[in-house]
Formats: sequence, structure tokens, C-alpha cells
Amino acid sequence: MLPAKRKGQDPVHGYLDVRQQGRGSDLDTVALRSSAQKVLSFLLDQHEPVTRPEVALACQLSRPTVFAAMKRLEDLQLVCEVGQRSGVPGRSASLYELRTEAALVAGIDIGGSNLRVALADGRGRLLAETRQATSATGGPGVVKQVVDLVKSLGKGTASARAPLTVAGVSVPGVVAADASTVHYAWNIGQPEPYDFRTPLMAGLHAPVVLDNNVNLAALGEQWQGAAQQLRTFAVIAVGAGVGAGIVHEGQLLRGAHGGAGEVAFLPLNPDYRRLRAASPDEAGGLMLLHTAQARPGWHDDAAPTSVEELFARAADGEQPAMELVEEESQRIAAIAASICAIVDPETVILTGGVGANAALVARAGELINELAPFPPAVIRSALGERASLVGALAVAVRTAQHDLMIKAGDANHAPVATSAT
Repeated sequence: MLPAKRKGQDPVHGYLDVRQQGRGSDLDTVALRSSAQKVLSFLLDQHEPVTRPEVALACQLSRPTVFAAMKRLEDLQLVCEVGQRSGVPGRSASLYELRTEAALVAGIDIGGSNLRVALADGRGRLLAETRQATSATGGPGVVKQVVDLVKSLGKGTASARAPLTVAGVSVPGVVAADASTVHYAWNIGQPEPYDFRTPLMAGLHAPVVLDNNVNLAALGEQWQGAAQQLRTFAVIAVGAGVGAGIVHEGQLLRGAHGGAGEVAFLPLNPDYRRLRAASPDEAGGLMLLHTAQARPGWHDDAAPTSVEELFARAADGEQPAMELVEEESQRIAAIAASICAIVDPETVILTGGVGANAALVARAGELINELAPFPPAVIRSALGERASLVGALAVAVRTAQHDLMIKAGDANHAPVATSAT
């Protein structure tokens, strides 16, 4: 939440360091801006309005300092008074919170089947959410559908009428080092490299932070899901294809080319050769159903037509379905073991239309004990199909909070005049 260290900031907390900023009135001004940052940092973590004495106690600042800092934040139109606290002994106290208009962020998840969009304020408080079937194919068409959906959601949400501050966008492909170009987005009809970021910024009139969908699923689990207490973990998403998002010591691993976690390219089966990057993943749902069609022995000679049907028939004891689920569990366990050999995660989280199946989670958890030197726990995602959307919101909120902290402490941001002098 706090901004990265800048010149003149305290090296530990990120706040402006008054010791490096001169003397006299200049020192007082810098101290005020530093206090405003500290107060804002506290307010960004609050889900309910708070009083100035509560802020003073939490931030370990004097009441006059908090009053002055709050006045600066009000003048910058970052914070507002929202009422009075009553029903307690003594004088009623004014309640304050971050203005909804201080930052409006969007989380966007672009998937082969659905587009999901959510709007939140600078604290990450959800304002609105929607989803729509992905009707367009190819980069330009998908971008247009995304922009239209975001604008429609904003117009229909009374609390989201402010200009968009930043958008976090989840894409089903490898995001290159330029943070704009996406490779291998074959399931939205864009197998060739395509710059998603530039047209999205133009359409949304806001900065855009782009990342791979499984990377953002990992950040979503870290922010609000099953990985909130974890430092090193992996999310393996198994849907139409398979991919992983890997977090090591709290930091997402992307690699030199953005390809960290592209576990579909692991050469685990010498009999399977990817003819091209866009070929179906061996461990993905598309290949699983393709294999099911060719497998003999189905009741009434009717192979399952969906992953859900396949797992249901395995649970009912149908032999070909049981064999396919076991083979899939072995593939996922081998992928997890490969990750274990490199980053040694505490936990592996499974998600996706295939990966979130309880039978697969349980069996992969058993098999990993035979494959990994230090077997991790294998658990099911806490966020399900929303994981990438929540991760997109997480990076948008983080970016917006960084900018708000800079604004609170930057001498170049003059408070808005609220009265004549």
C-alpha cells in the first residue's frame, strides 16, 4: 500500500523524512505532509469511518498533528467527514473516511468464456460487479467489448461516477516484458502477439496494469483468498488449459520474458509433443475431453461431453472415467512436484473448471507425497472463478493507493481552496 522509497523518504516506513528536508517553516511543512501520509495509510485500511482521536491513537500522533493532517487530506479532497459518532459518553465526535471519489479502480478478467468486471474504491471496497459472455474474438474485438462493459457498469453505479483512476486487467496469455504485448491468447482468438494495453488505455481513459490470468489468481488468493497467511505458494489453474502463478517470499515470479508459471510447456510426457504454442495443453480440459472421446468402454458407448459429467461418472464408478481422473491427477501432481523442486512452496492451490474438482484436489494431494521431497499442502481455491478478477482488483487498488500516498506527501499537490482568505 505504501509507495516505494523516493528521495527524501524514510527508508523504513516510506514516509517523508523530515530530517533531510531543511529547517524552520519548511521543516513544519514536511512534517505535516509526512503526518498526512501516515494518517492516509491508516485510513486506507479502515472499512468503517473513524474519529480523529481514534486516528491519533492508532498512528501514535498528537491530536493537533492529526487535526492538521486531516485538514490537509480534506483540502486535497482525499478524505471527508461523513457524520457524527453518537450514543457514547461525552461530546459527539466527527467521523471521517476516504472519499469514494478519491480513487475509482476497475478489475477486469478477460476469459475465453466470460468477461468479468468489478469497480472498487481506493480501499478496495467493492462498488459493483458484472460478467458477460465473451462474444468477440481477436484482440481488437475483445478490447471493444471490455471497454463497453466497463462504461456500462460505471454508468449504472451511482457511487462509481468519478473518472477511472486505474484498471487492472487479467489476460489469458503471456504478458511480455513491455507490459503491453500478450502472446498465446489462443482461447480468445488471438494466438499472435497483440498489444492489449494501448487500446485499453485509450478506451478507458486511464492507466492499465496488465498481467497473466493465473498470476493474478495467485495475487487474488494472496489478498482475499486461501493464501492470505502464506509467503511461498503456487496456484495451479486447470481449465481449458493449465497454468501456474507462483509467489515466492511474498513476491510474484514473472521471469525474464513473463513466462514463469507456463507449466503447460513442461516436458513431462515424452509421448506428447506440442506442435505449436497454441496446441491444447495435455493437462487441460480440452485434451481431457478429447481423450475421453477416444477411450472405449463407456456406458451406452456415450463418452462424457463436459468435465463436470466426466467427474460425476467417475464418482459413480464408471471405469473409463475413473481412469481418466486418475491420469489427470497424476499429471497435476507431476506439475506440482516440478514447482516444488524449484521454489519449495508451503501450499499448492488448485482452481479452474477442472482443477477445483474435490476429487482431483484430494487425489493430487495424495500423489504429491510420493513425488516431492517436502510435500506441500494441496488445497482448493477460496475464490473459485473470481480469483483472477480479485487479483486484477488487487493490483489496481495497490497502484491507486501508491498514487494517493504520493499526492498526500507531495509538495507539488496544492490543497484545493475551500474558502476565501
